Amino acid sequence: MTTAAKCFVAYPSDLPGKGESIETAIDEINNGGVALLKSWTSLAVTGRPIIASICEQINNSDITIADITNLNPNVLFELGYSISKRKRLWLLFNPKVCGAKVLFDQFGLLSTTGYAGYSNSHDIATKFYSDAPYSSPAKILYDEALGTARPVKEDALLYIKPTIPTEPVVRIARRVVDGPIPQVIDDPQEIGIQPLEWYLTNVSAAAGVVCHFLSEAYEGVRISNAKAAFVAGLAYGLGKPLLMLAHAPYISPIDYRDLLRIHHDAKQAVSFYDNWLSVVLEENQERSKRRAKHRNVTIAHGGLLELNLGDPIAEYESEELPEYFIPTAAYAEALSRQHSIFVGRRGTGKSATLLKLSDEISADPRNHVCVIKPIDYELEGLISLLRQQMSTSEKGYLVESLWKALIYTELAKSIYEKIKGRPDFATKTKAEEALVAFVEANSEIILPEFSARMEAFVDRLSRVTESGEVKSRISEAIHKVIISRLRDLILGALEKANTVAILVDNLDKNWNSRTNIQLVSELLFGLLSVSLRTAEEFRKSSLGKRRLDLALTVFLRSDIYSAVISFAREPDKLPIRKIEWTDPELLKRVIERRFMVADPNLLDPQEVWSKYFCEFTNSVPTKDFLTYAVFPRPRDLIYLVRASQQNAVNRGHTRIEEKDIETGVVKYSGFLLSSLMAEGSPQFRKLDDFVTQLFGGESILTIDDIRQALEDCEGKFTSAEFVIDLLIDLNFLSYETSPDKFVFVFDEDQKSKYKVMAQKTAKRIGARRFMIHPAFHAYLELEPAKGTQSTFAFGEFPGNFSVGSSTD
Repeated sequence: MTTAAKCFVAYPSDLPGKGESIETAIDEINNGGVALLKSWTSLAVTGRPIIASICEQINNSDITIADITNLNPNVLFELGYSISKRKRLWLLFNPKVCGAKVLFDQFGLLSTTGYAGYSNSHDIATKFYSDAPYSSPAKILYDEALGTARPVKEDALLYIKPTIPTEPVVRIARRVVDGPIPQVIDDPQEIGIQPLEWYLTNVSAAAGVVCHFLSEAYEGVRISNAKAAFVAGLAYGLGKPLLMLAHAPYISPIDYRDLLRIHHDAKQAVSFYDNWLSVVLEENQERSKRRAKHRNVTIAHGGLLELNLGDPIAEYESEELPEYFIPTAAYAEALSRQHSIFVGRRGTGKSATLLKLSDEISADPRNHVCVIKPIDYELEGLISLLRQQMSTSEKGYLVESLWKALIYTELAKSIYEKIKGRPDFATKTKAEEALVAFVEANSEIILPEFSARMEAFVDRLSRVTESGEVKSRISEAIHKVIISRLRDLILGALEKANTVAILVDNLDKNWNSRTNIQLVSELLFGLLSVSLRTAEEFRKSSLGKRRLDLALTVFLRSDIYSAVISFAREPDKLPIRKIEWTDPELLKRVIERRFMVADPNLLDPQEVWSKYFCEFTNSVPTKDFLTYAVFPRPRDLIYLVRASQQNAVNRGHTRIEEKDIETGVVKYSGFLLSSLMAEGSPQFRKLDDFVTQLFGGESILTIDDIRQALEDCEGKFTSAEFVIDLLIDLNFLSYETSPDKFVFVFDEDQKSKYKVMAQKTAKRIGARRFMIHPAFHAYLELEPAKGTQSTFAFGEFPGNFSVGSSTD
């Protein structure tokens, strides 16, 4: 006699009717005898933590049935735990609950797993019998992910960072980055939510997991907290060291109340983290000695499984990236120039360029490289400082003093760390010994992470500017104490250096359209001015030593640069270098290089395409299709190819076939939309809701369509022109530059031209129209427009070309 399948049923208590439909369905199905369902409400938890009882019930079950309506944190924790325990899943979702579908689509993490929609108990019972999850072995989600995807790093500390960089979040991020364990930070400011397999593989390979929850007092926290709960359940089920932090006030879901640490301030959060980390370090030492590969699958699929193409995010592969970095013209100029500003969109390779520059310059031991890359910093204090009443000259002196203090202390810190990193038998010069002694005597000022030093200097300068005689007080607080002494010590310690390179990135991390761009511009221009003067000070040193070259390179997002440049007095004199990938052949080299590094047997780039790819996709040569199907950025192309590779491995293919690429396009479309949300939401907080209104609609929108979507998502009128400009800047929408010809602006210098052309076209045809980029069509389930031409970074799409297929 066949044993009835045991099922644990997880559902939120805040459903309409308090879950009556589910409990009624449980009784009906249990009477049928094919399965035995048991919900959380029937568990006896007297005298025991509820998490122990629930996990025990999941362990003893064959299937987890979870209602994911409204993304309840309890349910998501239990779902993550179930996946880690390799349970079969059957998901329920009530689309009739107000706002539930919008929230689920925004979350995205479970969009590929499928669910059974219901409105009442009869729907649940009927679909349970028709789907029959109890009758035949189903694919195990966890095993599928581990068989194809690779973690960013083995034995790393995984930090699930929330959407809002509060003070406790900033401090924890710094501790993670500065800590002794390699780290992977899931930063929603970069990518809203990673694909499901990313979390499964990286939690599986992690040395420890930190999940940070926000208080409900913050706006838009439901998705962030839902993701943290899911990952926490996954980590808990895998037995990973887990720290769950939450901002007070926070009402903890009952499931994991005993696991959560609620902090009232940053100091308490750091204390919780440090205590937890001390235990993790001990366990990690033992783990590293006996570490085994997390994958058990060893069967090769024509070499595809073994190929490691790297990660789309440069920060995740700092050690490997120099091997397959593709030098561009801008990169070559950066090596030869003394001062430059690199400008590029997200994902175009700014961080990759910085990593390669650092690696190449450091290869000459006579050079010294100092990287300034703050993790997070509080921008408001800096803006408040610049808002204070003072003359233009005083403000300029303040900004110059701030940057000098930061650059000199960062240089001193980097030299100090280089000296201390030498073997004990290596001798120090007297100048080096003097610098080491000074740094250690002033460690509280010099050794903290850059962001902490910036905030400390801002606090000091804020107190200085509260009274008169600003210049003299700044000089007394900053120059006499720090700058004048450090200058001579640095020059002495770098006596034998050939070039000093200062690479600055991430300064614009927290900047957006709501930031006071004029004040931030003053800050940025102050940095450039100080770098020039500092270089001159090094060259004209009173020590009488030989000339010392100092080069400073700043990396900026192009949207921030466009806003900032309007405040420059002589913008044409700024040393700007744009990072662009508008040449498709250059973009193809990114993939060719990665395959050739992964497979040393490849001798020619053309072999990459003949060995690992089908010849045509959608009637277009595959290598052309791949570049047309993505935004012209390395990050996007790498993501699409990796997703296609995983599909090919899953299907047992020896090369990447057309079907694998088509399915990869769907995954990439979701990834791109997540990136869009991360980049655009700070400017337009209702962006998620707005895009949700476009699902299943037309790929060409009129101005009235946009206004209607805005009204539907907010219930009130919002400036359509603001939203249009934002979405054009993000390449979500295009201009119609002539009838039925749509142009997406990847070169911002051309934007004003296309805007004028679009205005004239609108007058001619009597309507303003905008096309949604085809890369979003698959996820939004849009039909490509017929009889139109779409001009992208590489010219017009082929006439029969479409990237909107959602075929699996």
